[in-house]
Order: sequence, then C-alpha cells, then structure tokens
Amino acid sequence: MQSCIKLVVLESPYAGAVDDNVAYARRCLKDCGLRGESAQASHLLLTQVLDDTKPDERALGIALGLAWRSVAAYSVFYTDRGWSNGMRAALDSAILENRPFKLRAFGRVQFPSRYFLPLNIYEAIDQTKAPAHA
Repeated sequence: MQSCIKLVVLESPYAGAVDDNVAYARRCLKDCGLRGESAQASHLLLTQVLDDTKPDERALGIALGLAWRSVAAYSVFYTDRGWSNGMRAALDSAILENRPFKLRAFGRVQFPSRYFLPLNIYEAIDQTKAPAHA
C-alpha cells in the first residue's frame, strides 16, 4: 500500500456511448488506484443518483464534482476516448486557475482541438505506467 496517497479528480468522457465510457472510466479509476491516487470520479458516482439528461440535475452534478478540486492534488485527464465538452471545460478551468493537471492515456495522449493551448501542456503528459497489481 502507498504511504502517500494523493487525492485527484478523474476526468474522462461520459455522455454519448455511456456504457463504453463508464467501462473506460472504471479502467481509469483502477489505473489511478494502482498509482497511489484516490480518484474522485463524479461522472461515475453522481450519475447513479442524478439524471444527466435533466439540465438542472446535470448542473448540480457538475457543481458537486467541481467542489472536489479544492482538496485534490491535481486533475487527471484520460484521453483515449477523446475529449468531452465537460473535459474541455475542466481543462480550461485548470489552465485559467493555474491548477495542476496530468494528461494520460493507455495508448497515445490526445489533445483537445483548440486554437490556444499553453506551451507547457506537454509537461502535463504522464507517460508512466501504473505498477502491476500485486
């Protein structure tokens, strides 16, 4: 067990191919755990009790998930399945507020299509592999 577990916010797609995205997010959650990170994945948890198709409940879920950023060491974006609007908004917020983040993928990191990305975004790429589960 890790002696210094980091609290992180997990960002991955949810809407669209929900079943595939949930399976992917679970894989990401496990990957975080194997890295010694306790990830808050609001899109997995809160969508079990809030209806993501109702704008007011979706907004509440987003606000509840974002509240975790104040205690997280950083946000981690898993990009194999691309970038959702929510992920782009979370990245914009992290850049604007100068909060740390990491970009990860099980394959190759994908970047959001943007006209402006900070030059140091490449420093956020985490190409390390999670240790194998014992």
